[in-house]
Amino acid sequence: MGLRELEEAVPALLDIRSAQRRLIDWEFVRRETGALLPSDFVALAEAYPPFTVDDFLGLHIPSVGEEQYFIAGVQGLLRNLAELRDAGMSHGYVPFPEPGGLLPWGDSAEGDVFYWRTSGADVESWTVLVEGRNDDWCEYEGSLTPYLAGMVRGTVPPDGLPPDFPRPTPVIEAD
Repeated sequence: MGLRELEEAVPALLDIRSAQRRLIDWEFVRRETGALLPSDFVALAEAYPPFTVDDFLGLHIPSVGEEQYFIAGVQGLLRNLAELRDAGMSHGYVPFPEPGGLLPWGDSAEGDVFYWRTSGADVESWTVLVEGRNDDWCEYEGSLTPYLAGMVRGTVPPDGLPPDFPRPTPVIEAD
């Protein structure tokens, strides 16, 4: 399921799919983040470059040979979350690597941040949590690719996001 489900929901993705598997240094990513990442994200990242959905949601995907920039982006978002936590404004959510901490995988043009909620030892059971710019914190009980596919199909509500996102046929742009 996972990647195939997303490609069926968003056929425009196929226009930017890499001709061959993208050889990301996952060991470097694991070492720097302290985490293995969910397999649906790994499959997505090995097939696609970083991209944006409807000029709104940017997926943070490592670029081959430039994994350090992916790490820098993740670390910056984790620092922002730590500042929110320290100010008592994170609704009890904490940054990874704290137990159950949030690990970012995307952000929006309006300041929303998309995370994995790293509860449990099994990375495949991580859920999606969206920190909306209006202080909405919304959780989806599933992983990243079914979340995105469900949003496009209209089976996952865009809680905390603009009601017109995503469009029924989203525009996909490689970054």
